[in-house]
Amino acid sequence: MIIDTHAHLLSPGVDTFSIIERMKDDGLEKIVNIGTDTGDSEGGVLLAKKVKDVYTTVGIHPEYASKTTKQDIEKINALASEEKVVAIGEIGLDYHFETDNKEKQKEIFIAQIKIAKAHNLPICIHTRDAKEDTYEILKKYSDIIVKPSIMHCFSEDWEYAKKFLDLGFYISFSGNITYKKSDRSFVKDIPLDRILVETDSPYLSPEPLRGTKNEPKNVKLTAQKLADLYEMDYEKFEKITRDNAYNVFKGMKR
Repeated sequence: MIIDTHAHLLSPGVDTFSIIERMKDDGLEKIVNIGTDTGDSEGGVLLAKKVKDVYTTVGIHPEYASKTTKQDIEKINALASEEKVVAIGEIGLDYHFETDNKEKQKEIFIAQIKIAKAHNLPICIHTRDAKEDTYEILKKYSDIIVKPSIMHCFSEDWEYAKKFLDLGFYISFSGNITYKKSDRSFVKDIPLDRILVETDSPYLSPEPLRGTKNEPKNVKLTAQKLADLYEMDYEKFEKITRDNAYNVFKGMKR
């Protein structure tokens, strides 16, 4: 059994009920649903309360920073104390589409790092075209970040993998590690006890399903690719990532 540590179960067009109904048949022990704004986070809390093997994070994704209010931050703070909330996320910086709101993104990011500290929760980091600023903020606030925390959907190089590892983060890979253009040269240098697998579904379907809607069950394809890179038995690798997930998400019951 495997754990999908990052799935958007409430995204538009996702057949949430079907995914949950098939979890065990698909070999999924747990799914961690991810919050991206206040509404999404509230929905995740309600879903996790209803479904035994679904846990959730709460947080505001950087793409929503411009519209985020003080009340939104207060809402995330309130939701963070709810049962089955296992992390604050996904939070971070994203300069891919917007660069004129960098200071607002940083403000929202830092506010949520502080919320995570107040609730003794790890953080799940999204960074896109913003690795330098993301690293500088995480380094500056390292003393209050709950360890271990997660670099989600890692797509940087070994230089930054090492920097984030040194700050106490786990490195999580999604389907993009299976793509031909993905840099896989450094993966074996990541300690096995610091690696996680995820789908980021319904996005980033792994090969050979690229271009289709992703689902949590496809996390096994990413795990197989990583096991191959480590040149190790799949079942052993699956167990390692499962144990790592429980080590990060301490509120998640075995």
